[in-house]
Amino acid sequence: MRPRRVGEVLDAAIKIYIRNARTLMGLTAVVVIPMRVLAGIVLLSTLPSGSDVPGGTFTVSSSSQPVADRAAVLGANGTLIVIELLVATLVTAACTKAVSDAYLDQPIGAAKSLRFAFRRLPGLLWLELLMWLGLIVGFILLIVPGIWLYAAWSVAVPALLIERIGGFRALGRSRRLVKGRWWATAAVLVVATLMVTLISGAIEALLVGVASLPSQPSLLLAVFVSTLSGVIATIITEPFRAAAVTLLYYDLRVRREGYDLHVLADQLGLPSSSMPADGNGEQAGWGGMPGDGAPSGDYPIGPESVGQPGGPPFWPPPPGWTPDR
Repeated sequence: MRPRRVGEVLDAAIKIYIRNARTLMGLTAVVVIPMRVLAGIVLLSTLPSGSDVPGGTFTVSSSSQPVADRAAVLGANGTLIVIELLVATLVTAACTKAVSDAYLDQPIGAAKSLRFAFRRLPGLLWLELLMWLGLIVGFILLIVPGIWLYAAWSVAVPALLIERIGGFRALGRSRRLVKGRWWATAAVLVVATLMVTLISGAIEALLVGVASLPSQPSLLLAVFVSTLSGVIATIITEPFRAAAVTLLYYDLRVRREGYDLHVLADQLGLPSSSMPADGNGEQAGWGGMPGDGAPSGDYPIGPESVGQPGGPPFWPPPPGWTPDR
């Protein structure tokens, strides 16, 4: 594993996404379809006939609602926000797991990734709450602090999932990883977001345009097309967004800690013997990658052994260093 430039991170994310598109889209669909159908039912049960349904979104507009319906609209808005939060959180977590397995050249599966996501859902929701509160405060404070925090906290989710830490520690961990690489991190996020936004916008505009062909489309048709456009756009784009952030996290760890496949396999609960081999037929990692400043021989060491008895003084170990046994 080596550091990657901005373009290389995005290129790697695209390749992993395309190579595993069926699984990534499938696990996303399992989460998105029932949630978005539920959101569509909420809209149909709340909006009176003749109301405008914003294309491609699930926001209930109360401008045309009678006063008596405002409580229902407020409740519907709350329900839709919760649905969107659950969708985004579960999809991100499941795709992070799947992309990590693909990065290790391991078999990936939708069921395995979804189980991983559901087990970590409480911690993820707590992290999302912390992030949104911090970003809101940051944007209120002249916007610039919010922009800085958005990039500084961008890899908090994979940090929480892979390293199995809490919400506050994940935010601090992300900030330390991004330190010194803020502009490069922001560049990856901006390009990935632009790609996702353009594709989502094109899909939603096409389907909403079809629904607008009738002079007076029914509320059912409008909600159906709005739901369908949101489902298709999310299934296609969200796995790529998650892949870009996940690979960005690994790149930052490689740069700062000499992160290797042995450590990643251990954190994902995979046996080291299942890791891919390098060009010399040896397992990838510091123990089997010549020329990377690693000690000779397959010693069971990693970045976590720095400062420990028998461990290196810093990481990567200095040339010629061997464990003190």
